[in-house]
Amino acid sequence: MLLTLPDFDYFSCATVQEACSLLENHQGKAQVLAGGTDVLVKMKHRKITPQYLINIKKVAGLEYIRYDEVDGLSIGALTTMQAIRNSPLIMKKFSSLGQAAGILGTPHIRNIATLGGNLCNASPAAECAPALLTLGAKAKIVSLKGERVVQLDDFFCGPGKSILNENEVLTEIQVPNLPQWTASVHLKYGSRRVDVAVVGASILMTVDGWKCQDVKIALSAAGPTPFRAKRAESLLRGETLNGTRESLIAKVAETASEESSPIDDIRGHADYRRHLVKALVADGIERLISQMIYQSASSRPSVVKLN
Repeated sequence: MLLTLPDFDYFSCATVQEACSLLENHQGKAQVLAGGTDVLVKMKHRKITPQYLINIKKVAGLEYIRYDEVDGLSIGALTTMQAIRNSPLIMKKFSSLGQAAGILGTPHIRNIATLGGNLCNASPAAECAPALLTLGAKAKIVSLKGERVVQLDDFFCGPGKSILNENEVLTEIQVPNLPQWTASVHLKYGSRRVDVAVVGASILMTVDGWKCQDVKIALSAAGPTPFRAKRAESLLRGETLNGTRESLIAKVAETASEESSPIDDIRGHADYRRHLVKALVADGIERLISQMIYQSASSRPSVVKLN
């Protein structure tokens, strides 16, 4: 059956302020449109029925990838997934984010879907959210009253819900520079590579010699929002990673699974998802540890980029 869009009025904005003004005037009745890969599907299925669509795709200055040695990485909300995946800078310095963007849907979808839309959709299975959570990202949010910057940990409130007020627009994602000797990886399990994740996992690790100085583990499709598995992280942080480590990794992965609260849906049962969390977390930790090699007997390990 061919699904059609409900009736709506359409506005195309040239500035963020114009978009905020329209949102202010039509609070509760308007929906921001960027790439449209989530919004239009929801409208066709009548999950949302806004009276007004506010298109920000033509707003200048919201599609960029910038890097500063002091301030770190800034990504405009209209930057596409394919642009993120194709960025040598991101793949080198913030590789888990590039990996996550690169496995979202098909190339056609990645050339349309935006980072801002992926986050504002607030899906529990959002592809880029786990990577950004481990990277310590912040979200810059603008309204007619000004702007605010919030930690991404505080951005998601529930399935399809974020802290964005009805008169606000997400304009930028900010990622701080990472400590030296840090590596990250994003893994996803889906029925097919292009499908929404049954479970996704991002892991970031900073080492000092063979000691795990810091670790962050974030999961998607394993709870009502993308989230950090902080109890699992605490088991690995400060531990020595060389020698026998299978039991430690297994315990970390098991704890991450216990922290999960997945649901049964068409993509997988909750118990299956918990099993996948264990498998992905264990695999991700092993991959990161395998990146660490000694330059000499007394030197720090090198962290090489994941392929």
